[in-house]
Amino acid sequence: MKAYAASVVFILISLGFVPINGASGQQSSCSVAPDQGANSTQVEIVDAGGYPIFDDEFDEAWGLGYGDLDLDPLTEDVYAEVLIPTDDAMALRMELVKGYRYRFCVTYYLDPTEISDGSPPIGDVYLLADTDFDIYKFDYDTRFEGMQEALDSIPLEWRDMATWLPFRDVHAYERVQQIEFTTSIDSDQTAYINWWGEEPDANMYLVLDNWNSSRLGNQPHEGMGLIAEVTVEVEERVMLPAITAYALVCLPPILLIIVPAVLHSRFHGWKGGDESEEEYGRSMPLVEGDAGGEWSRKDESQEVAQE
Repeated sequence: MKAYAASVVFILISLGFVPINGASGQQSSCSVAPDQGANSTQVEIVDAGGYPIFDDEFDEAWGLGYGDLDLDPLTEDVYAEVLIPTDDAMALRMELVKGYRYRFCVTYYLDPTEISDGSPPIGDVYLLADTDFDIYKFDYDTRFEGMQEALDSIPLEWRDMATWLPFRDVHAYERVQQIEFTTSIDSDQTAYINWWGEEPDANMYLVLDNWNSSRLGNQPHEGMGLIAEVTVEVEERVMLPAITAYALVCLPPILLIIVPAVLHSRFHGWKGGDESEEEYGRSMPLVEGDAGGEWSRKDESQEVAQE
């Protein structure tokens, strides 16, 4: 049993994601070709739940990742076919970066090596960040009884401290056979330095779920293994500099202050181009008692003397 299952996983995952009969991707509008594969330096398949019948030696032998490899930013299209045994979950680990738009397409198929009971291939799809993925795995390992009742007693704004949440609280697609969604990153996912050394860049996990998690709306597993056909279209997009938003918000009020001040200064400082500064000063209205008053008194005294 173990050797047979190992050969299936090896064929599906380790040898370049060869398309399976009946899983050609024609139902999906994503245009990534099956021969695109997945760049191993940009995408890693990791165990989101666990193979109960396998051991660590099997995972290492067949290339299942442990999530400790520092991946390169995802800049290429991805095509992958992943086996998700019943009551289990797998995930594609990748580093999403700003400047790109990522379109995910996931289609579930029944495992052709198993006898189907006629039920459709339905599962859950989640996009999780690093910390939520760790809690997701803890949820799988512990499977607390009454977890949902406990979560219902916690206010919504505090639940992220008690359970895992999808990226931006929206990228959770439950009880689906096929799903397409798009997302992008708005900030740099750069590494930071802590007391224990340099941390790897932040990752995202596309979780392919085939078990009954603690979420109320998820699809309980039906006792059948699933095969997920996953495509990721990567499109470069035009990014405005971050200062653009500040300029749009701050520039109008600043102009409302500066423009009237400049116009006021130019109006009061106007003079003809052919006038000297002294003549320009004399032509301005003067108040009695200032320097202009002396000029008028001298003129009057000269007129009286001539008479």
